[in-house]
Amino acid sequence: MNQLKMNPAFRDIVFCAVILVLTSILILFPLSKYYQRPASEREARCIVLETDDSLVFQRGIFRQGEQSVKVRLLDGPDRNRIIQAANLLQGSLELEWFFQPGEKALLGYSKQGDRIIAARMLEPLREGAMLAISLVFLAALIGLAGWVGVKAIVSFGFTIMVILKVLLPFCLESRTDPMLFAMPIVALICLVTIFLVAGFNQKGWSAFLGSLSGCLFTWIILLIFGGMMRVNGATSEFSATLRFSGYEHLDLLKLFYAGVILSASGAIMDVAMDIAVAMFEIREKRPDIRRSELIKSGLNIGRAVIGTMSTTLLLAYSGGAMTMLMYLLAKGIPFWRIMNMNYIASELLKTFSGTIGLTLVVPFTAIIAGFILVRVPPKTQAEEPHEAMKCPIQS
Repeated sequence: MNQLKMNPAFRDIVFCAVILVLTSILILFPLSKYYQRPASEREARCIVLETDDSLVFQRGIFRQGEQSVKVRLLDGPDRNRIIQAANLLQGSLELEWFFQPGEKALLGYSKQGDRIIAARMLEPLREGAMLAISLVFLAALIGLAGWVGVKAIVSFGFTIMVILKVLLPFCLESRTDPMLFAMPIVALICLVTIFLVAGFNQKGWSAFLGSLSGCLFTWIILLIFGGMMRVNGATSEFSATLRFSGYEHLDLLKLFYAGVILSASGAIMDVAMDIAVAMFEIREKRPDIRRSELIKSGLNIGRAVIGTMSTTLLLAYSGGAMTMLMYLLAKGIPFWRIMNMNYIASELLKTFSGTIGLTLVVPFTAIIAGFILVRVPPKTQAEEPHEAMKCPIQS
């Protein structure tokens, strides 16, 4: 039985099962009553039967007015009921949709007793396409990575549930400082992801400790330069909406910092894992390698990785601001003014702090992995090079 417990494959299966159980608990765990809608307000899927566009008018590229939509409900307690719903158009392309007959959609409605007193079209039904791309994602992971892909999927689901059921509710209810709370959440996500994929071995511990060091330095950079750059944390159109929705107490700047740490942790974890795995493979092929040589190899590998990863972060962050940058350029806004805007300054702070953390994770992971993978005995390595393979952490 003891040999079975020490078997790495068995240990992986047990750990994967534990994370699956925790994920299931989080899925079943109810949200706070503060986030639940009143019983009189319901949502249901529907199919559009007819539309009346007589009250819709075109203003430039925007449709405005009210589209009257006749729908049949497809689920819920009012299934198969045919009702009239309104589709309010105010020119917000990112929030509105112009419906056509035969299209499936999501509908919100209010009831008074058994009578539906108001109904409004919400969104076109996208869940079919989302399910299809999710299945492609799962098939690609499992087909190409096998058991490692299965563990990656478990980690993916756990991360989503931790963010939705733990991080966001705690930040909304302001039970704790969101910036301070984000660090242990990121540490937990790194722990689960790295040890699920790499296992509880030398490369897993090297990648985990290296990731934590990179996230910690990202946090420090944010604290140092956030005040100097005078950003206020309002980096999206939903920032003010959230404050005016009954959450005036929220500190948008600290929420912004927490978001930066969370978003940078993925790339940091990726680099730490790349270096740890590469150094582990080098040690496997060269058991007699000296610690200094192994660390130097890790640094050389890290330089090549961060050369592309830093640009990857820039492209990932700037891609979301592409239309805004095009608008500013089209209006002839000078470059110096663009660089001083709050949104641009926030994006630059996010990019540079994440990149600095990404850069610093390289030497820290290389040094940590060097000490974990190669243990120096009381005598020098030159005298007893074969002792370099002894390590308290089993691979």
